[in-house]
Amino acid sequence: MMTATCFLLLFLAVTFAHLICEGFMLMKARYLLKPLLIPSLIAYYLSSAQEPNWFLLSALFACWLGDVFLMIPDPRKTRKFFKPGLAAFLLGHIFYIAVFAPYAATLDVFPVSAWLLCLIFLGMGILGFRLIAPHAGAMKKAIIAYVIVITAMGISTVFALGQVSLGGVILAMTGAFIFMVSDIINAYNKFVAEIAHERIYTMSTYLLGQFLLVQGVLLFS
Repeated sequence: MMTATCFLLLFLAVTFAHLICEGFMLMKARYLLKPLLIPSLIAYYLSSAQEPNWFLLSALFACWLGDVFLMIPDPRKTRKFFKPGLAAFLLGHIFYIAVFAPYAATLDVFPVSAWLLCLIFLGMGILGFRLIAPHAGAMKKAIIAYVIVITAMGISTVFALGQVSLGGVILAMTGAFIFMVSDIINAYNKFVAEIAHERIYTMSTYLLGQFLLVQGVLLFS
């Protein structure tokens, strides 16, 4: 547990330092720190899990690839690195669905009240679609696919209710929801209108969402 605590502190330190760099536009330091964010979270997970979930590790690795693609400078705003970045995150969400699928409750034991939570995720997906899709141009189909998959990922966390630790499910659901918020902020900034300090909002919610998803899965077993 001491090792896990050390890696958790490392993840928090790198996260805090990266957000400071985002806030003060310290670009060189930002480019050095961003590739370390998800690997430090992976190190925390590996040092905490008794039996690592390879789908979770694959999800984190795919998101790390997405981070790397999206950090490549694009001064002409061609978005040529946005497409592979989006694809990497899409794959990451599919892996997250694979993480939660084995814990899914069957419909006959799925709590009726949990359908409300599913509607919340569905509502977030619809909101993201309505905000972004009209401005996405040639990327519209890719955005639609992404919205569908990340919404399904959020709903997949809800279906674990009653099957594993309630605390773990709550953390996972919260993480998935915050992840969706992060993606909507990022996409709105790229396709609709620039948001002041968008990088801070996007990265803080993204990293919090990822951490809560990981922590939730750790509590499943």
